[in-house]
Amino acid sequence: MMYAPVEFSEAEFSRLEYQRKQQFWDSVRLVLFTLAIVAIIGIAIGIVTHFVVEDDKSFYYLASFKVTNIKYKQNYGMRSSREFIERSHQIERMPDEQGVDILTVLMFRYPSTDSAEQIKKKIEKALYQSLKTKQLSLTINKSSFRLTPIDSRKMRNLLNSRCGIRMTSSNMPLPASSSTQRIVQGRETAMEGEWPWQASLQLIPSGHQCGASLISNTWLLTAAHCFRRNKDPTQWIATFGTTITPPAVKRNLRKIILHENYHRETNENDIALAQLTTGVEFSNTIQRVCLPDSSIKLPPKTSVFVTGFGSIVDDGPIQNKLRQARVETISTDVCNRKDVYDGLITPGMLCAGFMEGKIDACK
Repeated sequence: MMYAPVEFSEAEFSRLEYQRKQQFWDSVRLVLFTLAIVAIIGIAIGIVTHFVVEDDKSFYYLASFKVTNIKYKQNYGMRSSREFIERSHQIERMPDEQGVDILTVLMFRYPSTDSAEQIKKKIEKALYQSLKTKQLSLTINKSSFRLTPIDSRKMRNLLNSRCGIRMTSSNMPLPASSSTQRIVQGRETAMEGEWPWQASLQLIPSGHQCGASLISNTWLLTAAHCFRRNKDPTQWIATFGTTITPPAVKRNLRKIILHENYHRETNENDIALAQLTTGVEFSNTIQRVCLPDSSIKLPPKTSVFVTGFGSIVDDGPIQNKLRQARVETISTDVCNRKDVYDGLITPGMLCAGFMEGKIDACK
């Protein structure tokens, strides 16, 4: 097949050339316009990010001051004592003849535009107000007040050296009230970092068997009856986090120690220790719990929490997500009544729940 050449007049050629140039510049304008829009959006996002991220920073401080209206008691030095807990488990107290010296870690969020002096004044004001509550009215010697800024890493190291610290993902303390407001008939799911010492003990390949509490970076505290079926540590793993799958951290077990006077028939001394093959690193989601003092007494109707991955109905499935329930302690005398446990509660046991039921751990 043959094609004949196409002829254009000079006027037609000029018009086609103009149209081609016009299309080229239209394409260039479209690209430039698109780039301009992208640049404007990028700048806008950058400005918003600057104000959201940079304008609301976290500031960490070590604060020390003297309280003059209380006298030092020996129990203030025991983290598990009622006196220590009532004041604050984040505060260390040292004896002094004129009162009590307090060292505490403070975490605040303030606009970054504030000067260091403005931030210090705001922190002092907030601290004075918080220590003047009806439950805890402390008189501070203002001349003794010292405020030292620290970075987030030092703050984290300070808190990691303490037991019983509950942290959110933003490195801010978790208020005790957050738990009581989240309970719904004992089925409410725990939030991340709310119970950072909770672990799941799992038998290979059967899965979750028992909960456990982290008491150091290598040791777990649990119940002796968990190991009735199998006491071989190589057949067990421990996981951490609010879900079993996927776990935040997983460890094998090196050693299992049952209480030497554990009696499976009566459940007396139902306590055991499990050692991890390698220690865990403390973080917002993994922390050790404080061990109570051996002399601590919990009066009836003291609020306590039960947490775990167990069934929420009789003979139901294991829960993948950590759950919690607030219950109240019940006196041993009441629990041993004939219509309750009929004498099965021994001096080494703690009874908790509600006489009318409503919220409890399953079984």
